[in-house]
Amino acid sequence: MEKSYFFRNFLIRITVLLIILTFSVNCGVKNHKYYTHPDSYIVNQLAHKKIIMLGDFAHSYPLPYKSLIFLLDKWFEKVKAGELKADNIVLVLEADTQEVSNLKNFIATGNLTPLIKFWLPYNTLEWIEFCEDLRNISLKVKSFNEKKGVSKISFDIFAGETFNVFDNPEGIKRTREEAAKYFVNIRDSLSAKRIISYLVKNEDKKAIIFYGNMHLIKNYVYKNVGNALPESETKGFYLAHYLKEKFGAESVLSINQWKAPKQMIENSPFAAAGDSNIFVYSRDITWKNIPSWRWKDFDGFILRKEVEAPAHYLTYIFSKNVIEADISRMQYLEKYLPGALAERYYNEAKESLQILTGQKFNKIDEWQTWVKENNYDGIIRLDSKEFEKEIYNNYYGNPDNNKIKLQLYKLGFGPAILSTQLLPKSDWEKVWKDVLPQIKYLDAVGLMWLGTTKEKVEAGKYLLTMVHGIKSGQKFEPQDYLKLYRKYYDRVDY
Repeated sequence: MEKSYFFRNFLIRITVLLIILTFSVNCGVKNHKYYTHPDSYIVNQLAHKKIIMLGDFAHSYPLPYKSLIFLLDKWFEKVKAGELKADNIVLVLEADTQEVSNLKNFIATGNLTPLIKFWLPYNTLEWIEFCEDLRNISLKVKSFNEKKGVSKISFDIFAGETFNVFDNPEGIKRTREEAAKYFVNIRDSLSAKRIISYLVKNEDKKAIIFYGNMHLIKNYVYKNVGNALPESETKGFYLAHYLKEKFGAESVLSINQWKAPKQMIENSPFAAAGDSNIFVYSRDITWKNIPSWRWKDFDGFILRKEVEAPAHYLTYIFSKNVIEADISRMQYLEKYLPGALAERYYNEAKESLQILTGQKFNKIDEWQTWVKENNYDGIIRLDSKEFEKEIYNNYYGNPDNNKIKLQLYKLGFGPAILSTQLLPKSDWEKVWKDVLPQIKYLDAVGLMWLGTTKEKVEAGKYLLTMVHGIKSGQKFEPQDYLKLYRKYYDRVDY
């Protein structure tokens, strides 16, 4: 599954700010030009739509995941109450069959290990939380179906992707140009073929498809991600087109999601909606001074008002298991270098090793020897002066290196670390004193999910000292601690 959307999402977000600033539409509630309860409205569309496509606007971040969970919760609530007859749905994820198989096994058994090992050391804490949320929904459906005298609800999960990142030599050894050609000409058509085949065989099912925003574009557009190809070779269709072609344009509802800052809405025709998220059809929007494809490529939009909390990467969890996964991935990927995906994931694993250990080896056997000769303790490393000194030297010694700043942001520093202007050195001690507990808190959450037995025990003890007000006998799971982190540090309610 392709995860490399960072710069693409940056450009998209700049675009949406321009779009919101140029709103020109009468959006009165009386005329039903927008809907302030988007989850409820969208779920109701399943009564006469075959497919709802919901855009994942920032891969591996918490808010897009939660947007899907909110939608699924609303679906379950309405079906359970008898308000909706679409009681047989399949969730289609931008994932391959092996990942979904591991996910469904976790849902059935509660065993996270195979699912985490599939991605380790990549992906985020928020992705694991998402898997936990999907399991909770599945268990609610199962519990409801066990009651006597109720109409059964069907909830399944299906893999939309044919491409397995870690078990596909042909894919991971492609050059940037070859990978771009595959993306432009092949990938979405293969996903469409899989999804269409499933839905034709399961005619009674309705589908909720959760894919990156761009895959929801319904028109013939330029797909030159990364500028690896001449523009003349980059036009093509995305997933939404193929699905509409098969099932009919009106049977598929393609919904993009934009993060809409409050200050950008206050002077727009949507101001009357207040702090509510908004669903609006593209047909009800007129964008001034913006090319029509920027809104006509989708059937509708959810404009989201929530603050967007960051994601936290598994490569920055100080666990022996992550170190071993880093080395194992590098060993596998090395033979496929300089393939574009192989190089990307190889470098991510190597950077992870350097952060977690403080070592700078270039050969895999050197890393293997170091691990054998050292009894790694990530908690001790986090508390060490050596670690602080490394971070300090990397940051101030490379003032123009945005990659290092991004690493520190992923580690747990706030967005100020990404600024072109460095933090004053006189402020460092205070900054480090403030940020270290946050890094350790996130690390402990990660260790509870993917650490060794010893690491899990120590992490649990640490988190208990950080969170006050836990009642005797009350059990906190890692996802509970992660939500508390967002509430305390990011000031969000999801």
